[in-house]
Amino acid sequence: MSAVDHDLLADYVGGALDGTPEHDRVARLVADDPAWHSAAAELRSALLLVDADLGVFAAAPEPMPDDVAARFDTLLASPQFAATPASPPRPATGERTLSREARGARPARRGWRRWATPVAVAVGALALAGIVLPLGPLATTMQDAPGTMSAKDAPAAAGEERGVPVTSSGTDYRREMLSSAAAQSYKSTPSQSASSGDNTMSATTDLNRLTDSDDALTICLAAIRTALPGTITAADFARFEGHPALVVTIDTPAGGWWFVAGQQCGVNGADELFRTPRN
Repeated sequence: MSAVDHDLLADYVGGALDGTPEHDRVARLVADDPAWHSAAAELRSALLLVDADLGVFAAAPEPMPDDVAARFDTLLASPQFAATPASPPRPATGERTLSREARGARPARRGWRRWATPVAVAVGALALAGIVLPLGPLATTMQDAPGTMSAKDAPAAAGEERGVPVTSSGTDYRREMLSSAAAQSYKSTPSQSASSGDNTMSATTDLNRLTDSDDALTICLAAIRTALPGTITAADFARFEGHPALVVTIDTPAGGWWFVAGQQCGVNGADELFRTPRN
């Protein structure tokens, strides 16, 4: 009988270990070790109770005070929050590099105002109720993301590094290939381990929300770093088992990872489709 690692068990129950070697090890412990089995059952029961409590809270929303709502209405009606026209679609291109350096004379903060407004409203309402949100990397990205770039530049400026290689290969990745021993030898860019057969096709059309908006890609990469903390070393606009996806490589203190995000990456989290260790 081994001591229960509650953090590791919580990752297992919550699905964070899916597709990793740790998942199988913890599954065996839960099946064979009475202490782990009991702890897993208690944790699952607690999660059901939490879901029930959250359902009760969701059924009776707390209205925002009238005076606070009026102040938000005045703020959002001010010129600084005026809507800006969307950028026209850009054609798919080859490898690009993300840069955090501001370009041109356009205001550096205008790009994120379009999505900062709903975030500010939500945070303000929760703060009135005494709830503090740990925004983490998203808060940093909101403050630091540069403005819109020209069509000759990369799709976005994001990531903690000054430059992140980005490709638009459109290749169709498969989980068995990313999880295979052969895939572990590729460390430079995701596209090196992708299938190059008949499944290869452009994914940029289905990923226009990310390829055409520096803000959207910035938020997506921030969400990926929140789901799997580390340094993003490369990204590829591609497909995963037939579905549009952003495939990235991430270096963490524990080793390298493949991380696959879906079309809704950045809308409500990273829209994780798959992850597996690279080494």
